[in-house]
Amino acid sequence: MSSSALTAEHVGHRFGPRILFRDLSFSLSGGESLAVTGPNGSGKSTLLLILAGLLTPRRGRIELRLSAGHAVERVQHPLRCGFMAPRMNVYGGLTALENLMFIARARRLAGGPERASELLERMGLSARAEDPVSTFSSGMIQRMKLACALLPEPELLLLDEPTVTLDAAGHEVVQLAVADHLATGGMVVLATNVPAEADFCQRSLDLT
Repeated sequence: MSSSALTAEHVGHRFGPRILFRDLSFSLSGGESLAVTGPNGSGKSTLLLILAGLLTPRRGRIELRLSAGHAVERVQHPLRCGFMAPRMNVYGGLTALENLMFIARARRLAGGPERASELLERMGLSARAEDPVSTFSSGMIQRMKLACALLPEPELLLLDEPTVTLDAAGHEVVQLAVADHLATGGMVVLATNVPAEADFCQRSLDLT
């Protein structure tokens, strides 16, 4: 993966009269990570939605630039991001492998079967590849969500409370996934109110 860059300039958002945050500015280059911290309701998840191009901020601008210097059009941001969040679900009626292959086909990803098998191995789920996800524990489903986010090899990986429901081994899986993504020149923004998760990242942004 080539090195990319993310820039947020004077970003602000509100829901009605309630201001979540204002005048946020930061930047990331390939291989860099940022933990967004703060209490529940401070706007962490909202900021990740804005970075993914799924929500338009009331103020400011977000720019995602590729290594060649080309800025990604705002409508294309979701295709350059891998997103893992509590509200995002996998398909219980499909097997683990079928879930990943559904995404691979929908996004026309090259090498889908090989990439899917590799990720199931990294997530510790290869032995359950042909089992319906509806039979998985909450921790296994969380690992599936991470595999789905990583599948397209995104420039920007967005993780919203990624270790919720995970045991110690699951925490290590997430930490290694973050480190591996950064090592290939990717960027990570992680939203959390758990200090141990924030420690996965090099820098932090507090929305308190």
